[in-house]
Amino acid sequence: MGMRVTKVSAVGQQLDMVVRRGVYAVEQWQAKSYTRRGPQGPHNAQYASFWNSAFAALLDVILGCIVGAVLVAHSHEVSTWVLNALKQHTVTSLQQTIVWLRGWPAGLKLNNGLDGFLAELFLWLVHFWTLVFQPFTSCMRAVVVVAGYSGFVGGCSMQLAVISDTLALTTLHTYWFYMVATRIFHWQLVTLYSLFNLFRGRKHNVLRNRIDSCDYDLDQLLIGTILFTLLTYLFPTVLVYYLTFVGRRLAVIMAQGLLEIMLGLLNHNPALYVALRVRDPQMFPGGVCYDTNSKYERRFIEAAWHMPGSPVRLSRDPIPLSARNRMNVTVLHMRSLPIPVSALFFQYYQIWVQFSATYLSQGILRSLVVGDVVRPVQRLQHTMIPGAER
Repeated sequence: MGMRVTKVSAVGQQLDMVVRRGVYAVEQWQAKSYTRRGPQGPHNAQYASFWNSAFAALLDVILGCIVGAVLVAHSHEVSTWVLNALKQHTVTSLQQTIVWLRGWPAGLKLNNGLDGFLAELFLWLVHFWTLVFQPFTSCMRAVVVVAGYSGFVGGCSMQLAVISDTLALTTLHTYWFYMVATRIFHWQLVTLYSLFNLFRGRKHNVLRNRIDSCDYDLDQLLIGTILFTLLTYLFPTVLVYYLTFVGRRLAVIMAQGLLEIMLGLLNHNPALYVALRVRDPQMFPGGVCYDTNSKYERRFIEAAWHMPGSPVRLSRDPIPLSARNRMNVTVLHMRSLPIPVSALFFQYYQIWVQFSATYLSQGILRSLVVGDVVRPVQRLQHTMIPGAER
């Protein structure tokens, strides 16, 4: 049940993030205290990780207090503006778009019967949504106040989570419209494809998952041709409504994705890492480099083959006295290389990779073309915290 809440609700996910971050901070404090008493001193990964987590949480709470104070002080104005914006973009503009599609939108001559039926259906659903959502409009000021006070406890990230869940709830009816239009569009595409195979004298072999030839009767060909023609003429009307609601659904998904990216920027803020990297680059070793030391370029080493375990001695004489006892040597100097500053922002890169792989890929384009359902934005926060995948 907990995993379902964190996947569905941004507030539940952020609460889980706060708990995990608190447990991880305690573990980091214990590790920092242990290593601080050891020979390594405070310059270690646990030290930097602990104070960066503490600084990120402090910055989050400070921003949350500032935004929360503004929201609580102007809760009436903010709630009024939110209600007007929601009514304009989720009800009024949607009704105007459906009424516009009821005629000949952009000069497209749609099927009058199907167009009128779909328009009446979606207009009735919009009216039903306004009746259902009307009692919750009086609670909008309370939602704004709760979002403001949540910043004093959970920081600005908790306020963004409240905004994300509020956006998902207030645009739930557009998700219903999108699902209805998608199912109708997908069903019509599959039916047209099957009838087109029938028209060509072929059928889909379910057992072998391929297209085989088939001999149809005259009645079957006649009925299939009639149905194919009817669905072909009805397809533009379904396509127009499908594109309309797909556009609105993608706008909501992108808004939620933007909020999710902002949550990632606050939850994984490497500001202290960058400051420590600039102050002391050796705190973040990223590798070693070997250089030839010119100081010992013309030295020779005593082999001392007859004395096992004897210390190695460097000779200042550039010419060996005995080639049997001396040999030329190259002295290497090893130095530590700090990691580049860009590597400190790898978490942001992972967030962008996950988001782009889901919504800026060929898979999302294929889903839009064939009428598959585009799922809501994935949660991008837990992959950077140890133990989050359990």
